[in-house]
Amino acid sequence: MSRRLETPGPTAANPAGGIARVPLASWLFVLLGLGSWACGCAPARQDAPEIKIEHEIEQLVARRGAGLTDVTEARQTWRWVEEFYEKREYRPAWSNGRRARGDATKLLEAIRRTEEAGLSPGDYDLEHLASLLSLSVRSNARAESLRARTLARFEVLATFSLLRVADHLREGRIPRASLDPDWVPDSLAGGGPEAITRTIGHDPSQLFVEREPRQQGYRRLREVLARYRAIAAAGGWPEIPAGPPLALGARGPRVADLVRRLSLTGDFRATGPDTVFDGRLEQAVGSFQARLGIPVSGVVGEATRAAFNLSAERRIRQIELNLERWRWLPDTLGRRHVEINIPAYRLELVRDDRVTRAMRVVVGKRRSPTPVFSDRITYVEINPTWTLPPSVVVKEIVPALKRNKHYLEENHMHVISIADAKRDTVEPRKVKWKEAASDSFLYLVVQEAGPDNPLGQIKLMCPNEYDVYLHDSPSRSRFAVAVRDYSHGCVRVEHATELADSLLGLTAADTVRTDSLVALGAWKRVRLRESVPVHFLYWTAWVDDTGHMCFRDDLYGLDERLDAALRSRRTAGFVLNPGVEVSPFWAAEARALDAAAARGGLVRTSSNRR
Repeated sequence: MSRRLETPGPTAANPAGGIARVPLASWLFVLLGLGSWACGCAPARQDAPEIKIEHEIEQLVARRGAGLTDVTEARQTWRWVEEFYEKREYRPAWSNGRRARGDATKLLEAIRRTEEAGLSPGDYDLEHLASLLSLSVRSNARAESLRARTLARFEVLATFSLLRVADHLREGRIPRASLDPDWVPDSLAGGGPEAITRTIGHDPSQLFVEREPRQQGYRRLREVLARYRAIAAAGGWPEIPAGPPLALGARGPRVADLVRRLSLTGDFRATGPDTVFDGRLEQAVGSFQARLGIPVSGVVGEATRAAFNLSAERRIRQIELNLERWRWLPDTLGRRHVEINIPAYRLELVRDDRVTRAMRVVVGKRRSPTPVFSDRITYVEINPTWTLPPSVVVKEIVPALKRNKHYLEENHMHVISIADAKRDTVEPRKVKWKEAASDSFLYLVVQEAGPDNPLGQIKLMCPNEYDVYLHDSPSRSRFAVAVRDYSHGCVRVEHATELADSLLGLTAADTVRTDSLVALGAWKRVRLRESVPVHFLYWTAWVDDTGHMCFRDDLYGLDERLDAALRSRRTAGFVLNPGVEVSPFWAAEARALDAAAARGGLVRTSSNRR
């Protein structure tokens, strides 16, 4: 919730010296009442005026900005705090002015349990709140004289913490401006002052439950987090020592370690000697490999052994990061939608929470990653031409032309001028290719439809600022490998024709289907009757339909970046898609084509237009 001050040197609490971390919010509340607390060290004067808790609350709320810089948009939370207490004329909500209500204890327990949702209770000043609550019930003279101030400090910090938890449970800890604008949650209502009003007199944990995402994928992952925490608390799972591959027929203590490892996560139940690698164990290892994206062999080689040995704590953190990503998303991804899991190289067509079609995909290379975002598929192109992205022109076409001046002609490519509306084809030798990286380079390189076109025979368009879409591919062998990051950023689809038929609502009874249009060889654009949401997501941990955990490697390092931002609380500078080009020109171009498709339904144009 807040930054933390660092104090070097040995102290009573930290005799070894070094750095002791103290919540900034704690310092804020201490500094605001420093003079009063200092006076409280001496016996209270008999004629000291009575401290009114309403006045203390008003002062604390008024000074809320003193040195507090919360990078996760705490200013909005403070405005909510102000609004809440202004309406109450600064009367306390968590106490009667003399003693804390039962709701206060329930709030601390509810904050403590946020770790079950993948949050860190320490981010919400749990220890400081507990300390203030404990101090408020002391009966010595000094504590009694300062009780109103103590309760006021607890009051404001408790309200602030409740709102931060409620906000983070629904929207995540990353500032919304850093995320895709299509991901604004649908349930923003109920997160401000009305949340506190509804909580007073009730269990705050109920509010927190209401604020969490409702998607099935989130709920499943949350449940598994509890199981993995229990495993870690019990000491984790055994490591499988190095040695020769474990395969059918193997025996010994390493096999016993393997059995215990699989048994702890519910992947295997031993029914006989646990030192023998039998057929059931081979099947369990193969299932584990499939769920981690490792080629299925049923043999524990080095890659599989390394996956088994990754600690429970590492897996827990991976789950927590993916729970955070779920909180970014709206309440629904669409009753019918397409979902691409980038690290899993997998596309799913989903209807009513049920996968109706699934297939392998190829995604962007690490140096040209597929972005994480949402949009809508609005039309399909048959026998598409390929308009090369500017980055490809600069990095690949220009160097190729230096080596071979006939490169464009040999690859069925031509150059189009976009200096005016005519969009005439120009001779490549007349183009100043050394200016290709400049904004003043007003040319497109277009490859004709055909067997050499990297888009294959189908392109499914979802106009977006990244110029990313789904398409077919003539390089079928790429779909057979385990690690499939070969593209320039777009997503190559294993069964593009079948996917297009599904999105267009075509069946076997239709006389004009996608494959028949492909066979004509002509370029066509077909508009979907109703656009379909498409989500390019980054799940490295999820639970499948059978209740088993699936994990993937952090392909683009996005887990690592998110983890660093959350641990350091430097989330204001978080970038969702680092290294991904955003082109306003291509976005405008795509929108124009989308509008044309909407007007024309089934459209046919010349093959030199994009």
